[in-house]
Amino acid sequence: MNRYGQMAHDHTRRYRPDSYSQIPDPDAFFAEVGEEIAAEVSRLRDEILGPVRDDETPEEHRLRSYQALATAEELAMADHPLLQPDPSEEAEDWSDDPDLAHHYRDLAEINQAMNTAL
Repeated sequence: MNRYGQMAHDHTRRYRPDSYSQIPDPDAFFAEVGEEIAAEVSRLRDEILGPVRDDETPEEHRLRSYQALATAEELAMADHPLLQPDPSEEAEDWSDDPDLAHHYRDLAEINQAMNTAL
């Protein structure tokens, strides 16, 4: 199991224990999930990185590649369904702090707008 599979495994076991308990062979399942995430990270990295630039040195390309990899990992992990909060969990109640509640409502509206725009 690669590191992506291990992260998905640990996250699911900790934050989605009911879902985790229903997986017949967690090691095999998360090994496959890890490979899927790795493939998506690689695809995103290549897309973000693009071709070598005409005036780019090997060192600049290497640094840009590391940055593209970090961004690709962040995007792939943030979008993977196994690394999302359990939809059955209730949202936290911020009503005792009106400023914080307003802030989280604004963030939820922004997130909703971004999801519908995509």
